[in-house]
Amino acid sequence: MQTNKYDIIVVGAGHAGCEAASAAANMGSKVLLITMNMNTIAQMSCNPAMGGVAKGQIVREIDALGGYSGIIADKSAIQFKMLNRSKGPAMWSPRTQNDRMLFAQLWRLQLE
Repeated sequence: MQTNKYDIIVVGAGHAGCEAASAAANMGSKVLLITMNMNTIAQMSCNPAMGGVAKGQIVREIDALGGYSGIIADKSAIQFKMLNRSKGPAMWSPRTQNDRMLFAQLWRLQLE
């Protein structure tokens, strides 16, 4: 029987699980990422967008902490838009519409 030892086991390969596994690996941990379906890693919703007023803030915070969601969103973007341009600069918020399949492929490459 083969025994593997891991420092961290991440259950679920959604956006948060992918970020958690990447962060742990970047810190030198041996990581096991568990998912029920390899085809649903970092799956985006039917409206495949990253950014906006609330989510855009989270994406920027993840980026500042060394995460990959913003980078992968930029690489898989099919449209970039600045929301709330009619309001003051404090309310401006970048958003990307993304290729769902490319986003998932790029995350998988990042994780492998």
